[in-house]
Amino acid sequence: MNRQTATIILASITILVVVTALAPLIPVKQQRYSELGILGPDQTTRGYPTTVGVNQPFLLYGFVGNHEGSIENYQMLVKLGIQSTLVSNSTYANAPVLTTFWHIVRDNETWTFPMTLSVNQVGNNTRIIFELWSYNVPASNFEYTGLWNQIWLNVTA
Repeated sequence: MNRQTATIILASITILVVVTALAPLIPVKQQRYSELGILGPDQTTRGYPTTVGVNQPFLLYGFVGNHEGSIENYQMLVKLGIQSTLVSNSTYANAPVLTTFWHIVRDNETWTFPMTLSVNQVGNNTRIIFELWSYNVPASNFEYTGLWNQIWLNVTA
């Protein structure tokens, strides 16, 4: 092997060793996000009720995941909406709150919890809207995360 080839190989190995040694020190920008899910009574994504009687309790499970890079104080608002109730990733629903759940979730952990719910009025195409809110410490209040979900129910007499 000639001297020039040996120098190129040695330089390549040196660069590889330096890059490998420095890689753990280079900050990686991780995407920060929260998760919201609504699970059926068997804690899966099926078996949701479609028809319930007025004031008849039914069971669902809430699921919240924290990947924000810090401990989060979450609040889930469960609201009673109708077909025309507006809700989006930027606008929370202007609807009555049925109940509220809250919990502190550590980074990279999840929170799964039972929700026994009921609706006190008859209606077709009733929306049960689930909104995720997070506590903003500097502002000292809960703020809408833009995460929401829903189930549709027919509520009978």
